[in-house]
Amino acid sequence: MIRRPAFFLGLVLLAGHAHAGDLPKGWFRAGSTPAAYDMGVQAGDRHPGDRNAYIRSLPKDGGFGTLMQTIDASAYRGKRMRLSGYLRARDATSAAMWMRLDGSGQRVVGFDNMGDRSLHGTTDWKRCEIVLDVPDSARTIAFGFLLEGKGEVLADDFRLEEVGKDVPVTGKGEPALPVAPVNLDFVQ
Repeated sequence: MIRRPAFFLGLVLLAGHAHAGDLPKGWFRAGSTPAAYDMGVQAGDRHPGDRNAYIRSLPKDGGFGTLMQTIDASAYRGKRMRLSGYLRARDATSAAMWMRLDGSGQRVVGFDNMGDRSLHGTTDWKRCEIVLDVPDSARTIAFGFLLEGKGEVLADDFRLEEVGKDVPVTGKGEPALPVAPVNLDFVQ
């Protein structure tokens, strides 16, 4: 599973694709290798009359594909936000929800991609959530779900909502940087 926020900074966007299903309104395809994945919506099975979004691997090599949105963070600054939804994996190398908060210059100021709790193999529907504090420096909120490697992931009933400070944060905030260089002589 991809664990470093910097990896998501260079997402490859793919507007059209020969294997693209009908994408859900407001969502777009991206990832390190979006052409290696079929993405779209289909009749669902969690509720009567439901529809699920999906990402399925194609017989191509590696990377990850994601269905995502990016929104303005202005209305969410200073709030604790929870992205929740349901995922179901089938023969998946790794599947997860993710949320990234970007400041100026695409600087990551908050991130969680469920790196320590992603879905593997075949699972039933599972409620997943990500909780991040949106700092005043946040400009955009990017979020979605992803499939890394092979298999399929289905998604349903996503919500983005404010929660109280009693709800624990699941991801990392702005990375703490050293105030001075270290180990410049490589002795350690």
